[in-house]
Amino acid sequence: MNPRNLTLMFPSNPLKPREPDPDYAEEYQVAGDFTHVRVFDLDLLLGEGKLKLNKKFPSSTIVIYRGWMLTPENYALLQTLVESANASLLTNKEAYQMTHLLPNWAHHANTLKSAWTTDLTDNALIKLLDQFNGPVTVKDFVKSRKHEWYSAFYIPNPQNHYQALAIIHNFIQRQAENLVGGIVIREFVPFVQTGVHLKNETPIYEEYRVFYWHSEPFAMIDYWHHNFNSLGDGDLIFVRESGQRIRSPFFTIDFARKTDGTLIIVKIGDGQVSGLQDYDTRKFYHQWFQKIGLEQGDRLQ
Repeated sequence: MNPRNLTLMFPSNPLKPREPDPDYAEEYQVAGDFTHVRVFDLDLLLGEGKLKLNKKFPSSTIVIYRGWMLTPENYALLQTLVESANASLLTNKEAYQMTHLLPNWAHHANTLKSAWTTDLTDNALIKLLDQFNGPVTVKDFVKSRKHEWYSAFYIPNPQNHYQALAIIHNFIQRQAENLVGGIVIREFVPFVQTGVHLKNETPIYEEYRVFYWHSEPFAMIDYWHHNFNSLGDGDLIFVRESGQRIRSPFFTIDFARKTDGTLIIVKIGDGQVSGLQDYDTRKFYHQWFQKIGLEQGDRLQ
């Protein structure tokens, strides 16, 4: 792949459709120093199934989406529309689902034990709960409600079915139409706690988000901005090895430090829809395009 053929595509500002969404405005500006950039009307895509760009794609370009999470169905639609515009997505719909949906990566050897179901009846949920002895958490195939720790996320005793089902029901009701796939129950492993979130009093742990380009890490982000010096040589080897054999060109892995001192994989995600966690945007794009092989200022005009 010629890196000069890349185009980064961002969602547009709903009120000013030829400008980027304010949450991606800085990325759009910085990315434009490295390669082609476009914005598209996300509401039009979701509402009418149409792709409206602020400017046509360059000829035979390879598109990387940077924006809000899309359901697998909407991502597949995006792929079809991009191909209809004589371009192609770097990450096809199969690769997107491979990292976006937990059941597709939960087999990884270095992650938390998980079990899931698409059957939301109480009997099916109890069968999930009975696979665990200690504390667990609940999420759907993509997202949790960790910010609602005690009411819709953390289950201290899965064998207390009454309490556990109440928490799961809260999660299902609050996710509503945003619930993706089904219900996932995951073992809760003690992590190294480094603080408490001021807004919702949920625990903050030593966590890292790592971006990978074709299985090679290029940006390591301290999730809560105060643990970076804690990564040792063994951690870096683990981080590098963890990205191997994941069938996606651009993805992230979130790691957390267990109380025994080792790292574990908490989440694997699609790189296109993973946030930078307040990481320096220009530094991120420099690291990314340095990995791709395209330096700032080398973009096609």
